[in-house]
Amino acid sequence: MKILFIDTETGGLSQNSALIQLSGIVQIDKTEAEVFNFYVKPFPNSEVTDEALAIQNRTREEVETFEDEEIVFQKFIAILDKYIDKYDKNDKFILAGYNVNFDKEVLNRFFRRNKNNFFFSYVQGAVLDPLYMITPLQLLNKIPVLDNNKLETWCEYFNISLDAHDSLEDIKATKKLARELMRLMIKK
Repeated sequence: MKILFIDTETGGLSQNSALIQLSGIVQIDKTEAEVFNFYVKPFPNSEVTDEALAIQNRTREEVETFEDEEIVFQKFIAILDKYIDKYDKNDKFILAGYNVNFDKEVLNRFFRRNKNNFFFSYVQGAVLDPLYMITPLQLLNKIPVLDNNKLETWCEYFNISLDAHDSLEDIKATKKLARELMRLMIKK
């Protein structure tokens, strides 16, 4: 089984928001095959809000020093091509992350901006998302209802260290959280 744990940091929440950080963990079966972490210079005329920068503890000057999006895209494709035969419909990553549908859309736009419409040649439509494991486990009384369902809140509950809003740290914590929640799913 091939899983791509993925997280992004963006310049905002709109369709035109810049991709600022792209991090992931490639897992093949139960082996962590590769970890990557890219910092991305905002593309021309993209949205980068002061609020997003403050959350990520970054400055406009800093993000302008990051690698051009086209270069990061080529590096990302090289990683995907290393593990997936994009022409084999059965050879796809399961995309995994916390609220990963947001990241999936960010990546799909990233592909399209770089003149590549084949994002789904690398990933399945189905995702693995700890966020969607929480409610069933609460209904089964295996975990409590907390103040909110933020990644930080659940990491604190499970004593998982997290330096939030850095996509590499977020995805490492997400992977640990997914493992904890799956362990509870199979526990009788």
